[in-house]
Amino acid sequence: MSYCLNPNCKKPANNPAGAKFCLNCGTSLLLGDRYRPTKSIAREGFGVALLARDEFKPSQPPCVIKQFLPLEHNNAPKAVELFRREAIRLEELGKHPQIPELLAHFEEGDRLYIVQEFIDGKTLTQELVQNGLFREQQIRDLLQDLLPVLQFIHNGQVIHRDIKPDNIIRRKSSTYQEGAKMNTNPYRGEVNSNSCPPPLQGGVRGGRSFS
Repeated sequence: MSYCLNPNCKKPANNPAGAKFCLNCGTSLLLGDRYRPTKSIAREGFGVALLARDEFKPSQPPCVIKQFLPLEHNNAPKAVELFRREAIRLEELGKHPQIPELLAHFEEGDRLYIVQEFIDGKTLTQELVQNGLFREQQIRDLLQDLLPVLQFIHNGQVIHRDIKPDNIIRRKSSTYQEGAKMNTNPYRGEVNSNSCPPPLQGGVRGGRSFS
């Protein structure tokens, strides 16, 4: 399935996998002639996050497209410049192995986009719902794994303003080791890229971006 990028499309999910244009509104179904959105995974007042595929690569790996609301014409130049600065900051932060990598950023029409690495796993919220409260050792392991990431962010003169369970995700390939076993930091806490983009104001913000 292909998902339409037009936020005003009435039937955004009504497109076959290989379609080039939306059957309902005619919008191109490839962002930058490369990234094909397949479904909406998060939505807030300032934008939407879409699961997508990178069709330039042979394996067509998953990624996340974050679309910001249409720009107001009187603020467009300032917003675009701020967006570019934020994209540079995201690219720098994405060099850390526990922060989603920035793959691309776009300005198409009156909308701004960033494309980031997709993290396949569960959020801390999902794990709490599924498994209940953490034991003391699990909490220690989590903090020991995440605090160096926050130090890396702060060293870059960036403040994370939205630390919460929804914005921490553990890869499926990672498993907990409880108690005093050999592996001390099996929890690979990652900043969650699989959700909505932050608003463009004052700096890069939100659980996937920083300010």
